Amino acid sequence: MDGTNNHIIDAQIVEKQNGRRGDGGVYLVVADETPEFQVALRYAAHMARVHRGYVAILQVINIDDFQHWGSVEERMRKELREQAEKFIWNSARTANDVNGTMPILLIEEGNRTDVLIDVINRDQAIRQLILGGGTSSGGPGALVTYFTGKGLGKLRVPVVVVPGHLDEAAIDALA
Repeated sequence: MDGTNNHIIDAQIVEKQNGRRGDGGVYLVVADETPEFQVALRYAAHMARVHRGYVAILQVINIDDFQHWGSVEERMRKELREQAEKFIWNSARTANDVNGTMPILLIEEGNRTDVLIDVINRDQAIRQLILGGGTSSGGPGALVTYFTGKGLGKLRVPVVVVPGHLDEAAIDALA
């Protein structure tokens, strides 16, 4: 790979550009394998449904650790990409089950905070960054900590932190 950003393009993008769905904007969530991501995804799907918008799911692949491995780097990058695609498609099904639309799917490579800021700055349709707050003793999570602190000034959209301990019924009632 040449280091450029890679995206999964979705038919919903064309529909959004044509204005068929609505003008409710895009509700961005960052995919990872934590339970709080599932909470944030469900909340974002509800918000998109209520506001006639879309969910965008961003999966960031951090390949910095493999830069020095030479030929192994390409194989590792390919495996990480395949895992990311499988995970993001499963997440898309969850969002679709909640609001009946297919989310916009993005897979990017790089540092998560830098990529996230870049994606938000590139797409003026993004209305909110929705993050799930961690419930473990380790704190709310790296992205929540960063974007509710010194990283907040780098964003042009509000950050919504959904408590990670909420169950489906509580999320459904909130949105």
